[in-house]
Amino acid sequence: METSRRDLLAAGTILTALMTTGAEAAPAPPPPGLMEVLHVYSDAEGVSHARRVRVYGNKPIPVTQIVAGSIGPGLTQWGTASNKRFSINVTGDLDVELGDGTHHRIGKGDLVFIEDQGGRGHRSHMLTAIANLFIMVPDDFDLRAWAGKP
Repeated sequence: METSRRDLLAAGTILTALMTTGAEAAPAPPPPGLMEVLHVYSDAEGVSHARRVRVYGNKPIPVTQIVAGSIGPGLTQWGTASNKRFSINVTGDLDVELGDGTHHRIGKGDLVFIEDQGGRGHRSHMLTAIANLFIMVPDDFDLRAWAGKP
């Protein structure tokens, strides 16, 4: 494919116009293989919170059990996790409300580590029908140690 002088001038004019109007380029995508987990946990007072934890490299997960589940749209009661677990949404969208009052949107493919085992816990509002996988891990599993460092 041959690029004419006219095409180059037009492209340069458009680029210059974007730069002078303050338009910004799209943010760079994260590096390949970078994964984040939404970590839901309870503090010493039993209030649930969430933080994002970046995972470095490929990590085996010490699985004790895998449970597949599905639920229709609706709102669950407040509750805690009976054991530490990863949750992966296979389909659907939900909004989870935590004890600290924050809300977090979880969609298809999102990975969440749930370990708010005490206190009030969390509740989920299924915005659509949900299908998910729960990956149970041992009681001594430490998400932050597992995630590693850069």
